[in-house]
Amino acid sequence: MTKKQLTKLCKSDSSVRVRFIAPACGSMVAQVCLDRNGEAIGELLKDPKGRVITYQNLSQAYDLCRSAGVVEAELFQVIPHDEACAGGGDVANRQTMALTL
Repeated sequence: MTKKQLTKLCKSDSSVRVRFIAPACGSMVAQVCLDRNGEAIGELLKDPKGRVITYQNLSQAYDLCRSAGVVEAELFQVIPHDEACAGGGDVANRQTMALTL
């Protein structure tokens, strides 16, 4: 999904959600989440050439989404599993935070 498509969706549908996915060792990406015909769909934001847009920090992601009309997002942090850490499963390794842009 491109920024132009996201802008169009934001104008026509208020149920569009954006999730910023931040891996511990890489660049952040933005995933647009929406419901189509009762099915949840997630698409990464891409540039007009079809390459996934990456962000070095949250400010860059905010700016793009704000300009498209997104007012709420979710930060999804992925922490690599370390066998030395206590705890188990995905619950210990994934954290989310609601954001208002």
